[in-house]
Amino acid sequence: MTALIDTSLMLDYLKGDRRAVNALEPYGHCAISVVTWLEVMALSPPELLERTRGFLRSFERLSVSEAIADEALRLMHGHPGLPFHRALTWATARLNQLPYVTVDASCIARSERNVVMPYRWGAAGRNGSEPPAIPRSSRPAAA
Repeated sequence: MTALIDTSLMLDYLKGDRRAVNALEPYGHCAISVVTWLEVMALSPPELLERTRGFLRSFERLSVSEAIADEALRLMHGHPGLPFHRALTWATARLNQLPYVTVDASCIARSERNVVMPYRWGAAGRNGSEPPAIPRSSRPAAA
C-alpha cells in the first residue's frame, strides 16, 4: 500500500519515536509532499543536512500543482484554522488518491476520508521547532 506521510509523523520518525516507526510499517511505498521535504530540511541541523537529504530520497516527493493549491484552499475554507502547509500536504494526498498519514490532529478529524491517524500528538502538542535526530539508515521494512 502507498501513503503520503505528513511532516508531523516524519519528524517523530526521525526522532526515533517507536510509534512512528510502527505507523510506517504497513506501507511498502511512501510519498511525501514537497512541503514536508522543505519543512524537514529546514529543521535539520546544518551538520545533518546531507544525511537528511539522503534519507528523504527514499520517499517519492510529490510537487504542488495548481489543482493541489485549489484543493488546499477548499480544505482551508472547510476546516477553519487549518494551516496552509498542512492544507497543501493533505490536498497533495487527496489529489493523488493516497491515504494521508498524520499525527497532527489540530484541525483534522479522524473521520475524514482517507486520513489515517495512528496516534495523536499529546495535548501539549509540538512546537515544530525541534530539529530531527540523525536520520535512520533505512526505513522499516514493509510488513
